Amino acid sequence: MAAKKNLKRIAQSQRESAVTLSPLEKIVVNFGRQPEHEVPHVNLKYFHYEHQCLSAWRPEELKALSAFVGKLRKSKWHNIQMSGGSLGHKTGFGYTPHKNRNSLPSHPEIDKISEDITFFELRVAREMRVHGFRCLDAFYLVWLDKDHEVYS
Repeated sequence: MAAKKNLKRIAQSQRESAVTLSPLEKIVVNFGRQPEHEVPHVNLKYFHYEHQCLSAWRPEELKALSAFVGKLRKSKWHNIQMSGGSLGHKTGFGYTPHKNRNSLPSHPEIDKISEDITFFELRVAREMRVHGFRCLDAFYLVWLDKDHEVYS
């Protein structure tokens, strides 16, 4: 009985000393988000058009890119990350984290992005890839790579 009272007292003490987050703070730190709510969208804030521009893509490649964006929006981040795997065993988006950030094309804005951020590639179709990083639900598309040359 004394142990039960002690546990109740500890629980009460923890509730009283707990930090309460505002609704905005919960969004910023991704607190309490469920995987089924992590719906990706593409953000071009850091897009490096000087590396490869959309104008370098043929019409059928642009159609594949449009289909990729549509497919991405209908997916969940958990499923996208699970599409990675060992060489020859990747599926769908083929999520592949970049292990060496220094091997990526130079980009004036990238040095401003925390080293804690993981850059990765996603498969658009066949050899076509896009490279970038994730922050909350957004996929920040940084580099186009129609010939799979950035991180082959």
